[in-house]
Amino acid sequence: MSKYTTQFKLSAITAFLDRGRGYRHIAAQFQMDPTLLRRWVDAYRLHGEASLQRDGKHRSLEFKLSVLQRMWRESLSLRRAAALFNLSNPSQVGIWRKQYYSGGIEALASRKKGSTTAMPKPPAKLRKSAAPLTEEERAHKALLDELQFLRMENAYLKKLGELGEAVMRREKEAKKKLK
Repeated sequence: MSKYTTQFKLSAITAFLDRGRGYRHIAAQFQMDPTLLRRWVDAYRLHGEASLQRDGKHRSLEFKLSVLQRMWRESLSLRRAAALFNLSNPSQVGIWRKQYYSGGIEALASRKKGSTTAMPKPPAKLRKSAAPLTEEERAHKALLDELQFLRMENAYLKKLGELGEAVMRREKEAKKKLK
């Protein structure tokens, strides 16, 4: 259940749009966080009253991936990406990004709800009577191992690039402050 009703959200948005005052001023009148008001207004401008309705549905792997790809392609913030795709919570996009970096596309796939075990079960031990792998099975396993390695390397390089960009931004900001 939402903390704010649809009518309350619409009242705050229209007050902001009609009065031409800042987010902080209107948010103070409605006794709410200005960041939340900004999020509502951005979504409202893009999607109208549909942005106020929450469907609560689970997002597909393709949808999550399209959100992330557009965010990276257009250098969008989490908030802007959430507004463009009418998502109520920008931090959800951050969660998807983290899942993608840590486990690739498979990590974005929806998981079943319910209780999870605290620790993963150890892999089943192979029986000694198991037949040795055929040449084709060994080649398949080698390809899967290489694919996993390349995905991890790709995620690492993306993260390294982000860190480098963050360092450069901080250095730029530090130079601006010194001037």
